[in-house]
Amino acid sequence: MKVLSSRTWPVFAFIGIVVLITSFFTESIWLDIAFNLSVVITFTFVAIEMFYEDQKSRRWQVIIIGFCVLVFLIDTILELISLF
Repeated sequence: MKVLSSRTWPVFAFIGIVVLITSFFTESIWLDIAFNLSVVITFTFVAIEMFYEDQKSRRWQVIIIGFCVLVFLIDTILELISLF
């Protein structure tokens, strides 16, 4: 899992940056949803990578990342509900 997360999170981070730049020029709720999901996936894979490093000092960072993932996931769900 650590190998998968270390290879995957930069891809989703790049996708998030591209979607963020695109959203400056085009207004679409789908871009907001795509950005939120890319942030959620990126943060999740970074937290997995940090968790498997087994460093005790990074446990609080994983908790903060988990809170951010929860906030972005709730925002994504609310945006999807507002579409339908």
